Amino acid sequence: MRSCDIAVLVTTSDRELNTAEKELISIFEERKIPYIIAKNKMDILDKTPANTERVIYTSSILKKGIEELKNAIGNISGKTQSNDLHFVSDLIKPNDFVVLVTPIDSAAPKGRMIMPQQLAIRDIIDANGIAIVTKESELEDTLNSLGKIPALVITDSQVFEKVSKIVPEEIPLTSFSILMARYKGFLDTAVKGVKKIDELKEGDKVLISEGCTHHRQCDDIGTVKLPKWLKSYTKKDLDLEWSSGTGFPEDLSKYVLVIHCGGCMLNANEMIFRMNSANSQGVPFTNYGITIAYMKGILNRSIKPIFDTEK
Repeated sequence: MRSCDIAVLVTTSDRELNTAEKELISIFEERKIPYIIAKNKMDILDKTPANTERVIYTSSILKKGIEELKNAIGNISGKTQSNDLHFVSDLIKPNDFVVLVTPIDSAAPKGRMIMPQQLAIRDIIDANGIAIVTKESELEDTLNSLGKIPALVITDSQVFEKVSKIVPEEIPLTSFSILMARYKGFLDTAVKGVKKIDELKEGDKVLISEGCTHHRQCDDIGTVKLPKWLKSYTKKDLDLEWSSGTGFPEDLSKYVLVIHCGGCMLNANEMIFRMNSANSQGVPFTNYGITIAYMKGILNRSIKPIFDTEK
């Protein structure tokens, strides 16, 4: 339930809620999960009570009440979804050029782009901006041939250092991972948490966590590149552990730092749950992109476009 957006509790129409169902409702309310009670088997009642905002009567045999249930879910969804949620559109204006640096490495899905890149392109189009997609190897030529200074450059974190050297200081620069941290609601926490890297000691346990369960390639960012950069930056032999998918540990007390992926395959509720789990146990929490930018000395530059806009 930690990743649940809306709960639908299905029970029967011919009885009151039982103890287990009441316990579930208590959990929904405690976790602030919006919920609806679907009272099924209305066909066995002599008279069906009127629906309310919270309780909808249905019959799977008669196929009744289904539209009403869908509408009730839709009404709750409309109330809980924020119209202020942006990936990048609030950082640009109509007709702005936005350059997206998207390296294609061995771990990239064939024939597809990863979700943050898709989100960026769609959000730019919705804002009437112009998305220009290029690889890091073609970035310099791309910038020189535009004929117009882009409003923003967004890069994959793995090539942050290289891209930062190519993109002039006057052009705002950030990463997909940093934008994802903001989109999922944990950017401030991640920026504060990353400073723990400077305090790491020999043998400290660090958790590197991914939300997806993709097959790891030989040059995987979470298990190969990030550990290499951490060792190079800290000059320490750290005790690294990994988690993926839903396997996020409940007990984080043995770790001194959690470095999470951008969370593109997890919803905001799950990411906030993981962040809060770390916070409640006193463990700093950050993500890949912010960690890489910090170790490469370009974090302030890469979060400036976001914080300047929010001010």
